Amino acid sequence: MGIAAGLTLLASSQQLGFDPNAALAGITSQLPTTGPAAVLVTALAAVELAAGLVLARIVRRTPFTSVGDAILAASVGLVLKDLAELSVLGGLGLFRAPILAAVDIALLGLGWRLRPLIATSWRPSWAGLGSLPLAALIGLIWAGPILLQLASPVVPFIDVLPNHVAPAEHLRTFGVFTPLTATQSPIYGPSRTLLGYTAVLGVITTLSGLPAALAVAAFVLPTTLVIGVAIHRLSVVAAGPSVGPWALLAFALTGSFARLADDRATVVVLPLVAWALALVIERSNASSADRRDTAVDPAWRWPVAVVLGLALGAAILVHPIIGALAVATVAIVALARPTSLGGLGVTAAITASVLAVPQLTTMLGVPLPTIAAVLAIPGAILVGVAADRGSGRYAAMLRAVRPLPLVLVPIGLILAVPVVGDVAGAPLPFIDGTALLLLMAIVGFIAVVPAARSVVVLAAVGVGFGVALATQLVPKEGAGLLGLAIRFELPKTLYYWLPVALVIPAAAALEWLWRTDRFAWLPRVGAVGLWMVVAALPLRIEPIDALHLGEHRFSEALAIDLREAGMGFWTGYPDSREIVDEPRRILIQAVRLEIEAGRIGPDTPILHVARSFQQWVATPLGVFTGVTETDVSPDAEASIHTVGGRLVHLESLPALLGSRAYPFLLFEPDPQLPPGIPDEIAGAGYVEVFTNGQGTLYQLSGG
Repeated sequence: MGIAAGLTLLASSQQLGFDPNAALAGITSQLPTTGPAAVLVTALAAVELAAGLVLARIVRRTPFTSVGDAILAASVGLVLKDLAELSVLGGLGLFRAPILAAVDIALLGLGWRLRPLIATSWRPSWAGLGSLPLAALIGLIWAGPILLQLASPVVPFIDVLPNHVAPAEHLRTFGVFTPLTATQSPIYGPSRTLLGYTAVLGVITTLSGLPAALAVAAFVLPTTLVIGVAIHRLSVVAAGPSVGPWALLAFALTGSFARLADDRATVVVLPLVAWALALVIERSNASSADRRDTAVDPAWRWPVAVVLGLALGAAILVHPIIGALAVATVAIVALARPTSLGGLGVTAAITASVLAVPQLTTMLGVPLPTIAAVLAIPGAILVGVAADRGSGRYAAMLRAVRPLPLVLVPIGLILAVPVVGDVAGAPLPFIDGTALLLLMAIVGFIAVVPAARSVVVLAAVGVGFGVALATQLVPKEGAGLLGLAIRFELPKTLYYWLPVALVIPAAAALEWLWRTDRFAWLPRVGAVGLWMVVAALPLRIEPIDALHLGEHRFSEALAIDLREAGMGFWTGYPDSREIVDEPRRILIQAVRLEIEAGRIGPDTPILHVARSFQQWVATPLGVFTGVTETDVSPDAEASIHTVGGRLVHLESLPALLGSRAYPFLLFEPDPQLPPGIPDEIAGAGYVEVFTNGQGTLYQLSGG
């Protein structure tokens, strides 16, 4: 009822208004393209997960005892497998569907010999879904991202295209990726390269044969399903089976849930983080005999701390900041419980750090050969095993450094004096952006609900708010691009961390309030019902827009998905569904013909001259063809968003033409550009290859 009322209120709103008939028409119009793509990509994702599960089972002595645990462990194996394929096959130019398929088939064959992989029934536990109305409510809310995916032949978010889609398209087109710092779209540099994400989506895109923009969009369906498993599994480990449905409901309030439909790395990484944190929670809840640092977990062939470190390292490879926050959480837990969890945390952090070295060097712009990525995997294992042998000494070391906060906090307060207002106000946006979840988490903490007082949960929340405060210590003036990124970009990521960290205590509190006998039936059910109504309705002092980073009410998240399904996400672009219109698609096809003819290869730089580098003006060649382009335009910028990219001001065009470094050039004329550019291009030795009303593709004579 609350969602229906909320949708009714929102249907005519300016920011989130939608037309149900338009949404249905949008889905049905794209279904012939998006439906088969979703089925194909989901099937391939299942095969990839099965291959990842085999790798996880090799490391494990005994079968997995939980389907959810197996799926999340398989996600870790999948990322490491795909990274190895990117590293070896991508470096050799052999990143092709037949070879990738052969690897999966070989692993599945090995898995047949390792049976059973999972020692539990595959039959679903309907009791774990809670009541039928609650399950139906969860199904309704979680359908939103999938509905938008079915209406989106291009993944619906602008930031996803340069560093998520373009590398996957490059791998599909050329079968090569080298060095690790290689980027295709000119907008972002290697600082925004995500090696783990590129590996996974590169494999999926190449196996499917679909354009990366469509494959990444279709990946929303399996991503949504696996993230649902991740949230359910983490909540069950932290608070018991009955909390699972409440956690799925609470997660629907988060900004991460609202971004499920654009398949960004900040949400794709969640299964890895959930598995790692669930493992730490299990160890923290184990008996003292089972969790001693010197104890060997009989379920694993390798030290459990090394296994945890590989999961955390894989998370860093998919999204460095979210992965680093997970590592910091485990480190805080180790510091809080040095005797029981110190060895686990230190060894895991060391293992993750070694595995993450290729990601760090890539972000720093160090052009390591692609093979370096796969070398980090055995390196991390060897270093982790060696570190685990000294785990008995870590407890004393951690106890020695525990007083450090007593020194560092006063220093931080002194440093904060020049920006005391910024620091004091830093938590406020996140308190506002997690209000309902934070409220229930506090209720759970006060009521001594165990999951709300879990050391892992408290560490995760503390890390989030601590980072929010620390970033504002960077002064506004004279900080440079790095300082600006720390002040403004890093806090944005916390909108994907803090709400998720609060889901478990909030869900546990809701479940406790629903069943406790401390209060009479009517007050506790009324309190839960009131929370649900507020969570469903869009009642705010100021309405949010579709790009809102903070908490989304159930009706708001669903309204945004329906609005964009009806209108197309790319409203204001040349095409509201596919970004590029027909003339631009013809230009893209002309570039593809040059690729097929072998005249444009993986290392062929293309100069692109247009009125603007923005992808609603300049045809995004890197995204749709996988080529490596450099954009020349009057609005080229070097900001925290574009640093390290290949955006060049129009004033540099004569020098670029004279360098003869670009075998191909695409010029898109516009009245706002200075006259005479075609003459400059021709004078530099370029000849026309193709032209239409949108632009002209040139080739350098003799190039």
